[in-house]
Amino acid sequence: MKIGLDNDKTQKDTAQSDGLADLIKETESTKDTKFSDMTGKEKAGYIWDYYKFWIIGGIIAIIAVSVFIRDWRENSKPVYLYVEMLNTYFASDPSNTVYDDFVREENIDTDRERLTIGVETYLATDRYDTTMLAYQQRLVANYAAGELDVVIGPVDVMEGPANSGGYADLEKLLPQDLISELKDRDYEFYYFDPSKDELEDYEDEDMTPYFAGVYLDNCSYLNNMGADGAYPVPESEDQRVIFTISGSSTRVDHAIQFLRFLIEDR
Repeated sequence: MKIGLDNDKTQKDTAQSDGLADLIKETESTKDTKFSDMTGKEKAGYIWDYYKFWIIGGIIAIIAVSVFIRDWRENSKPVYLYVEMLNTYFASDPSNTVYDDFVREENIDTDRERLTIGVETYLATDRYDTTMLAYQQRLVANYAAGELDVVIGPVDVMEGPANSGGYADLEKLLPQDLISELKDRDYEFYYFDPSKDELEDYEDEDMTPYFAGVYLDNCSYLNNMGADGAYPVPESEDQRVIFTISGSSTRVDHAIQFLRFLIEDR
């Protein structure tokens, strides 16, 4: 009985010893192979096996530095104009050429100045989730910081900033020739009436409705872009799209230039 166990143990030890010997031989064989004698595929495999984590780390570092430099250079440019187009079809439609058209027609040097025309933001009045809240907070922050110049969107989602004086009075801002042109082309004007606002207390403030926006129903440039236009056909007064200029904009001339660009004949 004891002898049998010893034999089993001896056989197991012999097998382990043989396996270890084979491993040592294989290692020694590999070790003796000069790097210069390897094929290209073997060299690549060798380098990847021994340095893959360094290689991956180096690639990530290069990408991170490149992105940082690109963003730093872009953000360090003076802003030409910052536009937000809310609830537009353009977020998923490659037919959007507003940015390129405006740059070309106004000869904007985007290497020296930064133009932003955002089309990704969607706001709804019938639901609130974390994404919607984040969009709203970003808009409010940009209004407060004076970064936003132009906001375009449906009346029902645009009245929030109007409640807090977010929009400039276009009666005082737009040149008379542009106001006359808008009227001649049958563009309607949106007037915000503070007396109808149930959320804000306007005690001791001027309650006179003011010219806060231009309805873009007649804007053939936006209506004819892509298969469905920039915006859905409004089903109610609240869904009609308006153009506004931020009350805190410091680039009013360029904002007015953008309005002229939208309504011009093409």
